[in-house]
Amino acid sequence: MKILGQPIKRKIDPRLVRGEGQYIADLRIANTLNVAFVRSPHAHAYIRDMNLKEARRVPGVVAIFGPEDGEGFPSLPLLFPHGSLTPVTQRPFDRTVHHVGEPVAMVIAENRYIAEDALDVIHVQYEPLPAVAHLEDAVQADAPLAHRHLASNEAARFVQTIGDAESAMKEADVVVHHRFRIGRVSCLPIETRGLLANWNDKGVEPYLEVQATTQNQHEMRNILAKLLNLSENQIRVIAPDVGGAFGAKAPFYVEDFLVCWASCQLGMPVRWIEDRMEHMMGSIHEREQLHEASLGVTSEGKIVAVTDMMLANTGAYVPWGIIVPLMTSTLIPGPYKVPNYSCDVRVLYTNTVPHAPFRGAGRPQAALILNRLLDQAAEKLGMDPVEIRRINLIGADEFPYRTGLLSRDGKPQVYDSGDYQKLIDEAVEKSGYGEWRMRQREYRKQGRHIGIGVACAIENTGFGSFEGATVRIEVNGEVTVITGAASQGQGHETTLAQVAAEVLDMPLNRVTVRQGDTRLISYGTGTFASRIATITGTAIYRAAQAVKEKALKIAAYKLQAKEEELELSGGFIRNKHYPSATISLGELAAEARGVFPGTTFSLPVSPGLEVTDYFAPESAAISSMADVAVVEIDMDSFSIKVLDYTSIHDCGRLLNPLVVNGQMQGGIVNGIGNALYEEVIYDKQGQLLTSTLMDYLVPSSLESPEMTLGHIEIPSPLNPLGAKGAGESGTIPVPAVIQSAVEDALRPWNVKVGEIPVKPTYIRTLLKER
Repeated sequence: MKILGQPIKRKIDPRLVRGEGQYIADLRIANTLNVAFVRSPHAHAYIRDMNLKEARRVPGVVAIFGPEDGEGFPSLPLLFPHGSLTPVTQRPFDRTVHHVGEPVAMVIAENRYIAEDALDVIHVQYEPLPAVAHLEDAVQADAPLAHRHLASNEAARFVQTIGDAESAMKEADVVVHHRFRIGRVSCLPIETRGLLANWNDKGVEPYLEVQATTQNQHEMRNILAKLLNLSENQIRVIAPDVGGAFGAKAPFYVEDFLVCWASCQLGMPVRWIEDRMEHMMGSIHEREQLHEASLGVTSEGKIVAVTDMMLANTGAYVPWGIIVPLMTSTLIPGPYKVPNYSCDVRVLYTNTVPHAPFRGAGRPQAALILNRLLDQAAEKLGMDPVEIRRINLIGADEFPYRTGLLSRDGKPQVYDSGDYQKLIDEAVEKSGYGEWRMRQREYRKQGRHIGIGVACAIENTGFGSFEGATVRIEVNGEVTVITGAASQGQGHETTLAQVAAEVLDMPLNRVTVRQGDTRLISYGTGTFASRIATITGTAIYRAAQAVKEKALKIAAYKLQAKEEELELSGGFIRNKHYPSATISLGELAAEARGVFPGTTFSLPVSPGLEVTDYFAPESAAISSMADVAVVEIDMDSFSIKVLDYTSIHDCGRLLNPLVVNGQMQGGIVNGIGNALYEEVIYDKQGQLLTSTLMDYLVPSSLESPEMTLGHIEIPSPLNPLGAKGAGESGTIPVPAVIQSAVEDALRPWNVKVGEIPVKPTYIRTLLKER
């Protein structure tokens, strides 16, 4: 039964369309209390006093906790240490606040309305401290310190190198330089963060049940156990329906701890739902970097050397270490052959919301740098931008390809498989690139300013450390798949079911995927880094294969046949030579449980027709993509419209093309938002100027272009499915290809476009300067 590779509609959609989703705000537990947080209006300040008396008298207020209660709270753990990092993690209810929106007190009331009313009568006396918000300011020797106990704002400094870039650059025939300013963005899932904690001390052993909008419930359980001084057995974390995440729900936040701690203190269920303004000023941001980069090439356009000086903003804390700038620095070479490379990275603390991985996680920045430098070199050499890329792309016969760098896990960076030449050829053909070039010349005669951009990029997907799955045949013949990797809208219920259904030759409607609950499976890592198809899919594949082997052994024993004489089809095992000799998987599952108590278990296998498997990949699988965009600039308003967009991907073997295309489309629109509209802006004192969706622009369906999508399937050798990740790759090349197209449209003015997002006001400024 061929199920893998089929464009099967998502199983979850009918339930969601009927309004039957169960998100944190939908869950009902009797007597649940509600939380509202007092948040700092200052970017950097010391709390001298807090008057809670009047607020505590508000009818319906149950409890209020503040800095005095937090004196003994530990700081949040550092999840991803690095040798060069001077880490500062957040401490709940610290008397010193380090960014606008940091929680300083918590009101717990009978409902959210009462809690919000109580906030209005809480009086906090702050002593404002000097704040620093912008990268250019934070790097200065006399800059205000984001953390007073540190000697400088430098959180980390490290260098990535291949060969000797400085010496090689001197030998280049052509050298180009470019400055890139990449703006900060919010993750902005439709459903904001939320938590419902319920401490129960009525049984033999007290336990805490937490329903959370989290991407990694096992990690949350682990952290809560340490912070609350509980056993992991006393904590159950469940991710119910989660309405998007994109990285925002991967870190552990102080609110996660405080809501759970409050439930333990009060012995009652406590819920907190983040509002949109809280999300803008409290949930992680990403992308913000400054680059001074250079590229040296031969007269034929072949890359000689690349150098880069990077400043990366980590905000006030390092909830996920310095993964984002580390990722950028290792992936600037991308799909191109770069014999000499140097990237000097400085990561800086500022009094702003912390940075952590957002969809793409440092890779869109990496894709921007070298693709745009190649554009500059092509212009100087009089070459077509496509041609200079073809000259420098890694060849299909060069895999596995060693870049000479270390990956984020410290191991040598190796690209497993790909055909980048084929990718760009497909993109050029499907986009009508040559035809657009001809039309562009005609449009310019008519006064229309059309630009065409091209970019090639990669994504290292499927990071470990591991993921597990249990596959079980039930006595009714249906299949249950259990995994710790919870979905936030990716369609796991369908794609992962397809893997088990294919191996066990079962109809898809007889396979149920259960996920996102620490009681279901002992260990898990989480849903991020485009890892589910490659890691969880492989764990399910291997567990299903082991269940199949176990079923064949039982069937051989029951049918008195050799295993090689048997075949599995449609939920039955039959003898190929005697078709009437048949037994169902349900019967085998019943047999595997033992006939009845007191009898001898005589089957040649261990009891139960189920297997649990954990898969830990040896390295990342490399997805790749080639995009072509066509934009038009209105020279009266300087607005930018995307006329056409083509994206060709290699995600390895496609488990479900319909789901993958959905991921591609969503990723591209996400990338267009980053490229043209979205930017979180702080003033120099760290005040957030874009705290609502009136100020922070995101693309709607009207700004989303028609897309031409295509795939080549070069299987990864790193897993038996041949899969590579697809969840983030759609967004990665978009800023590069859009910026490239905008600069191409402005070619008559000979301007260099170096900012992301590319806003109309920025274009107006560029043209005024010319």
